[in-house]
Amino acid sequence: MHYHIVGIAGSGMSAIAALLLDQGHTVSGSDQAANRLTAALVARGARVQLGHSPAHVAGADAVLATSAVRPEHVELAAARAAGIPVLGRADLWRQWSQQRPVVAVAGTHGKTTTSAMIAVALRGAGVLCGYLIGSEVPDLGGNAAWGDPAAPLVIEADEYDRVFLALTPELAVITNVEWDHPDIYPSPDDYAAAFRQFAAQVPDAKRLIVCGDDAGASALGLPEATYYGIEEALATDPVSCRLAPLDWTASGVRATPEGGVSFDLWRYSRRRMAQQRVGGQSLSVPGAHNVRNALAALAACAVLGAEMPAAAQALAGFRGTARRFELKGESGGITVIDDYAHHPTEVRATLAAARARYPGRRIVAYLQPHTFSRTAALMDEWATACGNADLLLVGDIYAAREQGDAPALAHTLAGRIAATGVDARPAGDAAAAAAALIAAARPGDVVLTLGAGDGDGVGTALLEALARPSEVGQSAQSA
Repeated sequence: MHYHIVGIAGSGMSAIAALLLDQGHTVSGSDQAANRLTAALVARGARVQLGHSPAHVAGADAVLATSAVRPEHVELAAARAAGIPVLGRADLWRQWSQQRPVVAVAGTHGKTTTSAMIAVALRGAGVLCGYLIGSEVPDLGGNAAWGDPAAPLVIEADEYDRVFLALTPELAVITNVEWDHPDIYPSPDDYAAAFRQFAAQVPDAKRLIVCGDDAGASALGLPEATYYGIEEALATDPVSCRLAPLDWTASGVRATPEGGVSFDLWRYSRRRMAQQRVGGQSLSVPGAHNVRNALAALAACAVLGAEMPAAAQALAGFRGTARRFELKGESGGITVIDDYAHHPTEVRATLAAARARYPGRRIVAYLQPHTFSRTAALMDEWATACGNADLLLVGDIYAAREQGDAPALAHTLAGRIAATGVDARPAGDAAAAAAALIAAARPGDVVLTLGAGDGDGVGTALLEALARPSEVGQSAQSA
């Protein structure tokens, strides 16, 4: 079958293209620009065309597009005129969850990393699972693979446009539930209702794995689910914990000299009503949020019957994913890290991880807020999310599919954050922000670029400037 993909250069659609190629289908696609993802697809036989034209859909059996592509797009209009079916991600996800077991990872935050951890741990345990992840995973060699059709397919189950409701997972993870995507979910209650529906679509409630540390996830009311979280009281008194003990628990969480984190792993037997220490677990990635992600991955592997020592060993070596606390480079005594964090809770966790990993160093962050609707709806949460930044440069809003006054809302956001005592300054568009960052950065700094848009280019510009010491030296001396 010949699939044509509109927007094939994006992380999500390029991953779907890779799965379709793995299944033996013919794949073509179009986008405004090429990148390393499209280069990899072309190397595998896909035909990728730059720009959009009605002629691009000729010969296709189906045309696939993301939710961000408007219905009047020229290629979608041409497909409908020619009688070619126009599909969304939900159509393929629904089909795949009928073809093979699906492990779906849902939640406001942590989906990408948790999905990657599950796939890495399963493959480390000898289970040739498939995976569809919204970011490249170095330990897997990409962001998607069909794997063994008899093994599970691990899907990062995005809630945007309610697409995750197309799945009927054999096993599902809910990492957290915190209102997001106000353009799709007009209220927190509507958002939570979608997650309740998602949970109800798991045939066996015991194969639903939920973060017990998250108020939104816990409020879904899923008593038969498997719960995980951090409980430091276990380290001293295993019987004095929560009224409803977690099924998988971490205690003794501590940063490691290598920049990761380690913890003691506990498992609760509901039948015997007793806690048992399983052993120690280390991670190469930092932060309490990654401890929770790892707990979800270990619980999923156990439910699926994977060889746990091998899964735990693979998880210990997990190096993260692209744009998730990704070290972009070090030069002139300055460390540059990029992270996809674009919700206040994600930014708070990322800055906390940076503070823990680099104690005593100045934390300089560039934030590119993502979409007008999210920024405005979560303004109060943004005001308290950046306390671990010594200096915060707030770039213009990344509009994505929306319209508005990007500089004006960024100024408002910077002012709200500055009112809490953080040195927060509006930084303008990407070029202006890069110049401001180059002027502000000095030896010893840890610089983070935060956002789901193209703000990672600001960090790249800094690294390029650091390669020209004569230019940066003057800025550093004047800072």
